[in-house]
Amino acid sequence: MFGGNGKGGFVRTRVSPTERTLSWLILGLVTTIGGAVYLSGQTYDESLFGLDPASLASASPKRTPVNTIVVASAARDQTLPARGSTAGPVSALASLSLPGWRVQGPVEQFTPANLYEKINGRAEQYISYDVVGLSYLGLTTGEDQFLDTYVYDMGTPERAFGIYSVERDPEAAPVDLGRRGYVSGASLFLWHGSYYVQVLASSTEEVMATSSLRLARQLLTALPDAGSAVPGLQALPASRMIVNSEKFYAKNALGFGFLTRTWSAEYELDDARITLFLSVQPNLAEADAVLAGYRAYLNDFEARITESPGPEGTGVALFGDMDGYYDVVLRQGTRVAGAVLLEDRDLATQVAERLLPGMVSTKGSKD
Repeated sequence: MFGGNGKGGFVRTRVSPTERTLSWLILGLVTTIGGAVYLSGQTYDESLFGLDPASLASASPKRTPVNTIVVASAARDQTLPARGSTAGPVSALASLSLPGWRVQGPVEQFTPANLYEKINGRAEQYISYDVVGLSYLGLTTGEDQFLDTYVYDMGTPERAFGIYSVERDPEAAPVDLGRRGYVSGASLFLWHGSYYVQVLASSTEEVMATSSLRLARQLLTALPDAGSAVPGLQALPASRMIVNSEKFYAKNALGFGFLTRTWSAEYELDDARITLFLSVQPNLAEADAVLAGYRAYLNDFEARITESPGPEGTGVALFGDMDGYYDVVLRQGTRVAGAVLLEDRDLATQVAERLLPGMVSTKGSKD
């Protein structure tokens, strides 16, 4: 078919041994990279959720609040039109005043629909926690110094703690304001009831730190905290918990797409550092879906799964053996608790028997 008309027939090009070897090496390298990418996607990377202070940019490119870097920039003296939000944060911000400082226009307000106008690049994370709205006020000394105050109304203490926890800088010093808070440079980050508050300073000077602290105290005095409890946070065992390791994820907890509405914390137990989680679902069907998702994850890694009834014959317990790594999961009612990637079988058994039952128990809880 390929010959005739005086033309030579098809001749297969000879491939040298060196070329064959290089081809196999390249194929092996591509396979290795693909496998590494897949495995990295199964591992929780806390840095993906942490707050990068340098990303907290104001709407104006001339004013970039950075917690640890002095920014030499002209103070902006304009605001965007006010938009509807809750009255609490607006009135609290409008009441703020500091000697030597002047307010830069009225309180700005944003809804989930236009939140990107103020915090472009970070709005989606807040929306994933069902943010109600953002209220903002800027103050300046008129000498290139400014304090930008953001009050995120998250609707519930649970969601306010959630966004605070995933943005928290684990290395920052705590501050005794609100329910929890920390200071970074001269800036403050606070969980206060249903609100997440940020007071961002334009420099790290001590005078700025003093001013931001005074401003935050004023604001929290004017901003109500209903004081309602957070059952999921209370359900995490307190003994041997690593301080300030608690988190609440609306979605994708610990890198698992099936883990939603999930609390987690880290613990020191028998010289090992472990992560416990508790997913609290609104109904039995969604709790079933979480358990099914975890079972599928274990199957994906060809784990040897032992399934048994939970304590006192109620619920479902899973024990996954992944050749030296162990996951334990306990589901009871609308709660699913567990521990991931434990490196000791006896430790996994201890966690399953001593810690998880108390986490899924709903005695004395309203959820």
